[in-house]
Amino acid sequence: MPESQETEEYLEAVVEGVYVTATGSEAVMLLGTDEWGDFVLPIWIGMPEALSIQKAMGQMDFPRPLTHDLLVDILERLNATIEKVTIDALVDHTYTATIYLRDNRSGSRHYIDARPSDAVAIALRVNAPILVAKHLKRYTVSISELLGRSQEGGEGKSI
Repeated sequence: MPESQETEEYLEAVVEGVYVTATGSEAVMLLGTDEWGDFVLPIWIGMPEALSIQKAMGQMDFPRPLTHDLLVDILERLNATIEKVTIDALVDHTYTATIYLRDNRSGSRHYIDARPSDAVAIALRVNAPILVAKHLKRYTVSISELLGRSQEGGEGKSI
């Protein structure tokens, strides 16, 4: 698909936050865009990925590299660049993502199927754009309602 056509189908997103769910065994990552206003796309993720995203956002630190740190170091040493990541679809209750990787030696591009949490954790480390498919807006929820409900119930605290 041509780059210009592809960009028209996606919106640049930011991580609005990562919150622990009521069970305490998983978290929810909230992605927002300027175009969606108060609405965010909630994506449920595992706790290790949540901690990795929090680290990439500068909200916590670990004495040793995490898996996503290691992957970024390997890619840099192989002279590869993460150009962007996309959150593409919801298939059978599972979000899909793609990591756009460029081999700077040969100029070739590779498209890597990934979980959104891994794609975002890597993108945040290298300051690569995070794009979300426009059609996923139908799965968004109001962040103020979501966080308002969570805080009233004692859930949704930031990790």
